[in-house]
Amino acid sequence: MATYSWTLPVAGPDPDAEGPDADAVWEGLVHKAENPSPYVPAVTGCRVLERFDDGFLREITVRDTELVQERVTFEKPERVVFRPVNDPCIEQIVNELGDDGSGRPTLTLRITLTPAGVDKAENTRYFLHETQRYFSDALAFIVEGLRRRHAR
Repeated sequence: MATYSWTLPVAGPDPDAEGPDADAVWEGLVHKAENPSPYVPAVTGCRVLERFDDGFLREITVRDTELVQERVTFEKPERVVFRPVNDPCIEQIVNELGDDGSGRPTLTLRITLTPAGVDKAENTRYFLHETQRYFSDALAFIVEGLRRRHAR
C-alpha cells in the first residue's frame, strides 16, 4: 500500500483573516460526508444507504457516471474516514482536522492505495499523477466549501 497526503490551512493564507474554528471545521466535515456535492464538484450525487453508531454507508455518484459505495466512519473530533467498498485501487480516504501550530485549523486529505492501486500506479501511465491531482484539487474545493459555510 502507498499513502499520499496534502494539507491546507482552513482559515486561508491571510493570518489576520477570521476563519472557522476547529468545532466549525468538524461540523463542516460531518455535513460534507452526507452532502458532498457543495464541497467536491466531481461528486454529483449522494445517498445514505445505512446508518451505524459511528457513521454510515453511502453511495456517491462521481461525474454523473460512476457509483462508489463508501463506509464513512467519524472519529470525533478530528478524523472522517471513507473506505470505498467497490473501488479496487483506493483503500481509504481520510479527512483529518489539524492545527498549524498557532491554533488555527488545517485540513489534511490522505489517501491510501490498495496493492492493486499501487500496481496500477506503477504500470499505468498517468494513473498516479491523475489520482494525486484529483485529490489535491478536491482538498482545495473542500477547504473553500468549509470557508463558505463559515461565512454564512
